[in-house]
Amino acid sequence: MSYALYDSAIVLAKDALNSLSAILKKAEAHPNAASFPQAKLAEDMLPLSFQVHCVSDVAQKIVARTTGVEPLSLNRENFDNFEAFHARIAQVLELVEKADRETVNKREGEIVTLGLGPGKSAQLASRDYVNGYALPNLFFHLTTTYAILRKEGVPLGKQDYQTSFLGKYIQA
Repeated sequence: MSYALYDSAIVLAKDALNSLSAILKKAEAHPNAASFPQAKLAEDMLPLSFQVHCVSDVAQKIVARTTGVEPLSLNRENFDNFEAFHARIAQVLELVEKADRETVNKREGEIVTLGLGPGKSAQLASRDYVNGYALPNLFFHLTTTYAILRKEGVPLGKQDYQTSFLGKYIQA
């Protein structure tokens, strides 16, 4: 079987959301979990709640831009607790799981618009959007989530991050 856009875009988005969910579930068991949504790595960085929002937002935009539908407008209002985080992940996972392999693969050369800030945008092929922008951002915010929680004392290890990606390929 050949490797196609669906495999890099949709499969990895799903794995990232599952990894995020596993990391957050482990964090919830920590005695200081209620303070985590506002935790930061550094004072000038955005908090955990923003990182979780970005992972879910990038994942749903991957689906939208590779299938030709409008992305959701995900609100960050009241997005400040683990219950909201898990509900958002479930909502986006549902979208990801419905993405059609054939549609995604046929649209790899379709031009999509990438917002680059107020009044700025770029036009690029769907595959270039996924590989040059979406996946790097997805992994950046997932890794930042992991790092914030480690800083806060959550006993996470590399396997907590990686199992959702690698587990399905390893024979038990």
